[in-house]
Amino acid sequence: MDKWSMAFLVVAPALWLCLAVLMPSSYGPESYAGEPRCEGPLMAPFQRPGHGCDSELRQWPAPLGVLGPATLASVVAAATTVHARLLGRLSRLTAGGDARS
Repeated sequence: MDKWSMAFLVVAPALWLCLAVLMPSSYGPESYAGEPRCEGPLMAPFQRPGHGCDSELRQWPAPLGVLGPATLASVVAAATTVHARLLGRLSRLTAGGDARS
């Protein structure tokens, strides 16, 4: 159980990091000034289609598709960590209780 909790503790922050990169970062072809023409969905939630800003990863369904598994992985990581720690403490208590009897 402890290995599963560690796996989820690695997956959850990776998904949150992916979401943190997708939401605010600018993208698209650069303008003449050298800056990207398109802002991330967090900075400009309702951009006009066209102008090279049609990245499917930057439209709202994709970040929300990352948000769902990130939230689920975080909840599962917390639950499995608590469960693994609880099992460890219970096994120590039962082993200590048998030795005293």
